[in-house]
Amino acid sequence: MKNKSKNAILIKVCGMREPQNIADVTHLGIDYVGFIFYEKSPRYILPIDIEQLPHLGKVQKVGVFVNHAIDFIVEKIHNFQLDLVQLHGDESVRFCTDLRAAIHLGNHKEQTHQVKIIKVFSVGEAFDFSGLNDYKPIVDYFLFDTKGKNLGGNGTAFNWDILKNYDNEVPFFLSGGIDNQHIEEIKALNNLNIHAIDINSKFEISAGNKDIGKLKNFILAFEQK
Repeated sequence: MKNKSKNAILIKVCGMREPQNIADVTHLGIDYVGFIFYEKSPRYILPIDIEQLPHLGKVQKVGVFVNHAIDFIVEKIHNFQLDLVQLHGDESVRFCTDLRAAIHLGNHKEQTHQVKIIKVFSVGEAFDFSGLNDYKPIVDYFLFDTKGKNLGGNGTAFNWDILKNYDNEVPFFLSGGIDNQHIEEIKALNNLNIHAIDINSKFEISAGNKDIGKLKNFILAFEQK
């Protein structure tokens, strides 16, 4: 894949757990790979998989957590050498503050960077963006996903027109049932502070196993002018 321009939207592929599939996906030139540590997810990455993970090069590792304890998150940061933590549950402002402090205090010598925090919000038709204000000084990114019965993985996109009510102060990951059919619509959202596109279930052959050909087409579409 070609090198991305400085202002290009980045791409995160989430729900990865098969070593060879992870290697194949990272070779496509993605920016983030997501590992889900939520035990009830069909894409939950088992502890035994840690030693089998391939070398990811410059691809950053994101750990996805749902109402987990801070000690558990810090342990996974160390074990997987995570670059980012994605909080997909009901984590409060205080929890995020305490987590950031724990990450800072618990940084291991082999880590040369500060782990970043993504706070997820499920967006429905009546979503109130003012609820994000207290999180802004604490987190590095937001992630906007589709509000549904599941904590993520609902496989449908929300009404992106709602994002016009967001002040764009904190960059965000756009998620929720994104597929190749959404490419032109995403390109048209150039007035929004989108940091990265988060894709998952629509690019799968089976849970946790991504379709390399379909992913390649998606990535190439964003490299074209």
